[in-house]
Amino acid sequence: MGIAPEFRDEAVLPNLCGADIGGEAVVHRRTRLLIYKLPQTPKGYVPDGTYTHSITIYRAGRADDVLKELRQAVRDCPVQKMPGDDTLGESRQRLISDSGFGDESVLFEMRSAGQDVNGDPTGADVVRLVRAIRVGDVVTILWEGGWEGTSSQRAQVDADSRRAVAAIRRWLG
Repeated sequence: MGIAPEFRDEAVLPNLCGADIGGEAVVHRRTRLLIYKLPQTPKGYVPDGTYTHSITIYRAGRADDVLKELRQAVRDCPVQKMPGDDTLGESRQRLISDSGFGDESVLFEMRSAGQDVNGDPTGADVVRLVRAIRVGDVVTILWEGGWEGTSSQRAQVDADSRRAVAAIRRWLG
């Protein structure tokens, strides 16, 4: 169960040390912010998470290059400063083994030190998952953003990724 999506013109991927991934090959792109609640979340509770979700059509034959560029960007950027002031620390990126989504997919995590609402360390890491899925010349990206310091749940990202692939396959016919 979710809250109505909001279409936005924003980054489809986190900054990976300034890498420019596939920009010149874009034919058309739509990006939306999705706020979601899991079915088991009681009514009246805060949402469980957010996604920056994009669907991009690339020039013929270029979508697979985009996933290669993304893999390389993650490898080339294992650690980076978090955006904003210096108190936010750093983010560590790593590829996670992934298969079974679309024609091919890339999954990576961004891990950083958790902070409470006052900016004090919690002692736990916060993990964000980002998955890019190629179906033909279309790439959909699900960038899970959590809610109030929560980490991404792999099972939820997997389920939402399967729904995204099914929607693209229906759309492409």
